Amino acid sequence: MVEAGTPERGPLAAPPDRMSYWQQEGGAASGLPAADPPDEADFAIVGGGLAGLATANAILERRPGANVMVLEANFVGYGASGRNGGLMSPLPAPVWLLTADKNSDHAWAVRALNGKLHALGARLADQLPDSQVRLCTLQLQAVGRITGSALGRLAGLLARIGVGNNLAFEAHRGGKPTLELPAYTVQPYRLVRALAARATSQGARICEHVAVEAIEEAPGGAVLRLAGGRQVRANCAIVCTNGYTGSIAVRSRPRAKVLRNYMLATEPLDAEAVARLGNGGAFTVELNKSYIFYRLHEGRLVYGGIETFLRTPPGDFDVPAWVRPALERHLAHSLPWCKDLKIATDWGGRFHSTATDLPIIRHAPDTRSIVFNVGYGGTGVALTQLFAPLAAAIALDQPLADADDVRLAEIMLATRFPLASLLKFGGGIAWDVISARTPVRQ
Repeated sequence: MVEAGTPERGPLAAPPDRMSYWQQEGGAASGLPAADPPDEADFAIVGGGLAGLATANAILERRPGANVMVLEANFVGYGASGRNGGLMSPLPAPVWLLTADKNSDHAWAVRALNGKLHALGARLADQLPDSQVRLCTLQLQAVGRITGSALGRLAGLLARIGVGNNLAFEAHRGGKPTLELPAYTVQPYRLVRALAARATSQGARICEHVAVEAIEEAPGGAVLRLAGGRQVRANCAIVCTNGYTGSIAVRSRPRAKVLRNYMLATEPLDAEAVARLGNGGAFTVELNKSYIFYRLHEGRLVYGGIETFLRTPPGDFDVPAWVRPALERHLAHSLPWCKDLKIATDWGGRFHSTATDLPIIRHAPDTRSIVFNVGYGGTGVALTQLFAPLAAAIALDQPLADADDVRLAEIMLATRFPLASLLKFGGGIAWDVISARTPVRQ
C-alpha cells in the first residue's frame, strides 16, 4: 500500500508525449480512410477538433450536398479537443455572470445557454451514444473564505436569474460551501470521433495529416497553402485551429492567448474509492489558484489544473518537470483518504482564450472568404457545439434560423471585458471577508 500523499507512477500505456488518456482509451487512430484533399471545395475547414467538426456538420445540415473538406494537421481530436477534462459546463459563458445582475441581456444569455446546454447533452447522449455523454453534478468547491463568499454570491445570482443550483456546507470539509449544478460529462475524444463519423456520413471529406501553412484571399474565394507546397482553393475557408492558430499565416489573426493545461490519469481505483467519489456522477472543481478539477472515468481518476502561458514545454504533450510534482501534491491534498494511488499517464495541451472567454466567430477583416471560429477558452466542449450554427451561418452567408441564437450572437458581439463589474464583485467579496460573514446566497 502507498501512503496518502505519495502517489506511485504506474506503467504508461503509451509514451506520454504522444497521447492523452482520452486518446489512449479511445484509440488514437481515428479509423477514417486516408484521404488527400481535393484541389477545390465549397468550404475548407482548417482544424479537425470539436469546433471544426461541429461546423462541418452544421454546414452540411443547412446545405446538404455541399463540398466540404476538413484539413487536420495531425489526427482528429489531436489538440485540446482530445485532452480536456470532458465537462460540458452548465455555465459556458462565465463572463456574463459578472454583469447579469445589472444587464438583462446577460442574465437572459446565461439562462438561455444553460437551457441549450441541457438540450445539447440530451441530444448527444441519444444520437451519439459512443461519446459517453452522461448527466452529472458539477461541484464547485470553496477552499477558503474568499471563494466561499464568491460561491454564495454566485448561488444567489443564479437563483435570481432562474438557473437551478444547490449551495451546501460540507461537514467533511470543515463546513466549506460547495455549489452544485446539473451538468454533463463526455469522453471528449470519442465525441470528436463521433462528430467525424457523422460529418463523413453527410459527405464531408476529412483529410488527416495535412498541415495548412497559410490562407490568402483570392478572386472568388481563398487559397490554402499546404506544407509541401501544394495549394487548394475554396469558396470559403473556416479557421477552427484554436491554440494552433499562430502556426498559420492568415491576415488579421484574431486576438487570443495560448494557455497550457496539465492533466493525469490514475490506474483504476478500488471500489471503496470509486464509491466515495460518487461512482462517476460528479465533476469537481476546487476553486484554488491552480483551478484543480477531477472526475472518474471507467474507474480511473482523471485530474488536472495548473494553467500556464509564460513557460512552454519542449513537446506538445509534455508535462514540465516543475508541474508534475505540483499536480501530485494537489492530488494528495484532494484525496488524502486514498491510500493507493498510482499514476498511469500524464499529458499537457494548449488551448485558446480571449479576454472574455467568449469565442471569436466572424469574418476576417475586409474579406468574405475567410472566417474565424476560435478562442473557445475553458468551456469549449459545450460552446463549440452550441455556436456551430453561428459559424455555419456566417460561412454560408445565411441568417441564423433560431431567434435565440440570433440574440446570443448579438450579445456576444457586444460583450467587452467587464472591469468595473469585476472590481465591484471583488469589493463585495472583500467586505464579506473583512466582516467575517458566513457565505450564503446573496
